[in-house]
Amino acid sequence: MNFTAFFFIVVSAVLHASWNLLAKRSRMSVAFYTVICSTAALVWLHTQFWTPVPLLSMPGKVLLLMAGSVVSDVVYCLGLVHAYRKLEMSTAYPMMRSLPLIFTALITSSAGLGKPLTAAALAGMFVVFCGCLLMPMAKISDFRLSNYFNRNILFLVVVAVGTTGYTIFDSQAQRALMQTFTDLAKPMISISYYSSRGIMLSTTLWICTLGTAEGRSCVRQFVRERNFAPVYAGLFASMAYVLVLLAMNYVTNVSFVQAFRQMGLVFAMIAGIVILKERCTLPKILGCLLIVSGLILSVC
Repeated sequence: MNFTAFFFIVVSAVLHASWNLLAKRSRMSVAFYTVICSTAALVWLHTQFWTPVPLLSMPGKVLLLMAGSVVSDVVYCLGLVHAYRKLEMSTAYPMMRSLPLIFTALITSSAGLGKPLTAAALAGMFVVFCGCLLMPMAKISDFRLSNYFNRNILFLVVVAVGTTGYTIFDSQAQRALMQTFTDLAKPMISISYYSSRGIMLSTTLWICTLGTAEGRSCVRQFVRERNFAPVYAGLFASMAYVLVLLAMNYVTNVSFVQAFRQMGLVFAMIAGIVILKERCTLPKILGCLLIVSGLILSVC
């Protein structure tokens, strides 16, 4: 993985941690996520008016892959809402970030998507995974399999499946666009795709939100209280994922993107300690060291 991809992902990780901190201060709901995605779609809507490949000009194959990405993102949203309602942020976030790393590596390797991962890369990703598992614990002696394998893990698996799905679908959709429009620059392809994807995703989420009494009530509450938290979160989230899409163009296997996105855990931990006054525990420090070590190993 080259420096360009590394830079994009690190900045993206900071932005991702930032919008999750905003989400942590609010009651996560489908409506909250809908406003996040709608804000992101509006930020990049202008792209539709000057890109050579707006939504209606996307090839059929790309539209199918985009639809798969949107469905995966909705699955991610539903899992995220329930996970945050059932589990503490310090437990849910590391698990939601670590499981997709393993799922993505397994799927890309078994399906032959991208360049095969080396033994060092796979080992590094496993070290990152172990670091993610350490971070939720208060102390090392608290390690119990029951803390990870219980009925609440179902919501985290749903989040992981959704994250893995939209990561792979988006990667393949961009590859298909590059093969069709060979004269377009990679950043143009990523921005055009993200804009079209945002329109499709936000439309789908609004249908889901306005189709339920709870969703309509949440939207009215946002308007009544002038709650701009999801809007700010949407601004951070939109920039974060555009950078991820850009980074996908500079890696040989999308698993590297998934691995380096775990840097967000380090930034989230630092922000949690400094801003939210959370405890700085030994497992968190060891977990961060393992994550950084695993990332270094994965690119050696």
